[in-house]
Amino acid sequence: MSTDSYNYFGRGETYLDEKLLPLVKCGGYVYIAIPGMVRDCRDSLPSELLLSWTPEQLDYMHDVSYWTDMVSKCRGAKVLTVEQMQSNEEVWADWFSQDNEYAVDDRRSMDAGAGKYLNFIKIVLQKK
Repeated sequence: MSTDSYNYFGRGETYLDEKLLPLVKCGGYVYIAIPGMVRDCRDSLPSELLLSWTPEQLDYMHDVSYWTDMVSKCRGAKVLTVEQMQSNEEVWADWFSQDNEYAVDDRRSMDAGAGKYLNFIKIVLQKK
């Protein structure tokens, strides 16, 4: 299981096959939950997002289409699900309720309306 980290290191097309799947038994599952975007808007980043994140930081956040394409390139696992989490709003609310410095800083964007651009994405794979 990976929560809010896979988007940093898993963007390489061969990462799953070369690094992660060798650690999973045949038939085993990989569960990933990552912050993402409702739609790709990197060509024109909304000002609400830039209140808390730099363009470089936002480059780690992608939409469902991006992640579907990325994990579909994996040869060693069957893609079971890539979709926005039903608990999307609850997950973001939980993050923003934390007292750590990152969550506190991220609140500025959410308070300005950035929630309409953000989601949480779940990815479920099964090793072949």
